[in-house]
Amino acid sequence: SHDFWLGKYEVTQGEFEPLMARNPSHFKGDPNLPVEKVSHSDALAYCSAITKREREAGRLPADYEYRLPSEAEWEYACRAGTTNLFSFGTTATVAEAEQFAWTSENSAGATHTVGQKRPNPWGLHDIHGNVWEWCLDWFGNYPAADTRDPSGPSQGKFKVFRGGGWNNDFEFARSANRFGMEPERGIYFVGLRIALSQIKP
Repeated sequence: SHDFWLGKYEVTQGEFEPLMARNPSHFKGDPNLPVEKVSHSDALAYCSAITKREREAGRLPADYEYRLPSEAEWEYACRAGTTNLFSFGTTATVAEAEQFAWTSENSAGATHTVGQKRPNPWGLHDIHGNVWEWCLDWFGNYPAADTRDPSGPSQGKFKVFRGGGWNNDFEFARSANRFGMEPERGIYFVGLRIALSQIKP
């Protein structure tokens, strides 16, 4: 029910390393590769750091912030107005999926430079595949009834990540698929995509 923006690309190593003074990624060699092996805490710290930098530079109003998207925001943006299994269709073939996603069928066991595949209808690249993407929410059951701006449970063991990755078959990159992991753990198939929104009063 509120406005927000979502990064056109997954956060790259070239964006993460200068700001955080480290590069935790397993796959290196190109600054345009997505950063991975970031924990949920690392992802939150990056969002805080970019918020601070942009405010100090006068490019971000004090009542706006960069952050991770909620799980609901992420799926809303991934679907881009569609109700299919993927933003590009329901009965997708491997050949069709390869136009939009780096998955185990075409990744050769590694991440790839962001933005090489076709975007979803709202212009978001690699929203299916390449690296999974952290969301704000704790992993939990969906609400039993319709709800507005769901935010997940107030606590839990795992944080949600979405989108599929280079390490899984394309079926795992469908818009509604979800997994979770301990927030302090970083692994070489999970990265992030940042959101921007006004801070709620």
